Amino acid sequence: MKPKYLNVKNNVAHIRDINLVEVANEYKTPLYVFDQVELEDNMKLFTTNFSSNNFNCHTVYASKAFLVPALCELLVKHGLWMDAVSLGDLYVAYKSGFPMEHIIFHGNNKLKEELEFAVEHNCVIVVDHLEELKLLNLICESKQKNINTMFRVNPGIDAHTHKFIQTATYVSKFGESIFDESTIDNIMKEYVNSKFVKLLGFHSHIGSQIQELEPFLLNVNKMLLFSKTVIDKYNYELITVNFGGGFGIPYISNDKALNKELTATKMIELITSIGNEIGWLPKDVFIEPGRSIVGNACVTLYTCGDFKHTYGDKNYQFIDGGMTDNIRPALYSAEYTCDIANKMNYEKCVVCDIAGKCCESGDIIIYNALIPNPNPGDILMVYATGAYNYSMASNYNNILKPSVVFIDKRPKIVAKRETLDDLLRLFK
Repeated sequence: MKPKYLNVKNNVAHIRDINLVEVANEYKTPLYVFDQVELEDNMKLFTTNFSSNNFNCHTVYASKAFLVPALCELLVKHGLWMDAVSLGDLYVAYKSGFPMEHIIFHGNNKLKEELEFAVEHNCVIVVDHLEELKLLNLICESKQKNINTMFRVNPGIDAHTHKFIQTATYVSKFGESIFDESTIDNIMKEYVNSKFVKLLGFHSHIGSQIQELEPFLLNVNKMLLFSKTVIDKYNYELITVNFGGGFGIPYISNDKALNKELTATKMIELITSIGNEIGWLPKDVFIEPGRSIVGNACVTLYTCGDFKHTYGDKNYQFIDGGMTDNIRPALYSAEYTCDIANKMNYEKCVVCDIAGKCCESGDIIIYNALIPNPNPGDILMVYATGAYNYSMASNYNNILKPSVVFIDKRPKIVAKRETLDDLLRLFK
């Protein structure tokens, strides 16, 4: 899906008034280009629609999608919380001045030093399993420090998404099943007997890139009923439910576009309705969008290299990036669309694979792309690359990681391009 404020002037792609070919020439390619205005629009979409007069609503940005200090500043500006999944995430947030008490710390195998850092900085910790809870109890006892937690559970919902990003099935590596009564019993006994670790409520995340409303509503229903069951059985006060994220975006024309405004408002309505029915409303509810905030707000710009027509009648357009800056096509068979930014109104008459420069036959960003006649030096623009591109970038083949630009009134670098010396900085 193209950025909201993309437009064409004299055959050249612009984001609002900013010429993207000029941006590519100034900052070099490959280059991630985010529209800051669209980023902020997406944040406001969730904070506006996921709101209620009956309970506190919190939008938590899922930082694994994309994280740089400049984004942290925008999250603070718009009142979003943020989740983290590693000590690195926590440290970036901390050094960015993000309020650490508004960090929700996830992970199925949190290391002791990660938990200690999270406890020291008053993060909310989402506990994954019983042994982790026991370790957290020991840490808090040794520090004589209280900590707020949620516990991750699996409601057993099939979210109709890629198996690698389904996260709430009965065999998921994340959390514990709400149907595993003996395990839940042991977990609750640990909480009841803990002096320092407080359970605020339960967390779930049913998957990523979900394009339908129904799984979100089913999750609301299951999580509220499960929470009320635990409250009644253990006489334990719960005040929170975290419904996770998974709000999908369209990447190609055939993708169904999830109505995020409707999804958020319907979730609020159902929380209120079920809460009134069962006699328990949480004090605080959370959702965790990531991709749906950053995904469509970014394009990646590449410089076209040579065009190759093979003996087997296959066309390739080479670019100066590839799987090192966008691993998703190789990892998930993810699909993208593209244009040539300096030939926006030209006839599209060439079918080719957009091939990266890595030494891998699977380094294809787009299969069977339809583009105008290309020339070396053209600027190829791939849409909807804001999520899980920069955050999953690698140095395979010792290729340098690209820089990141935010466009506000003018372009600004928010993450510098790596240098050759950066490749050597950790070697002895």
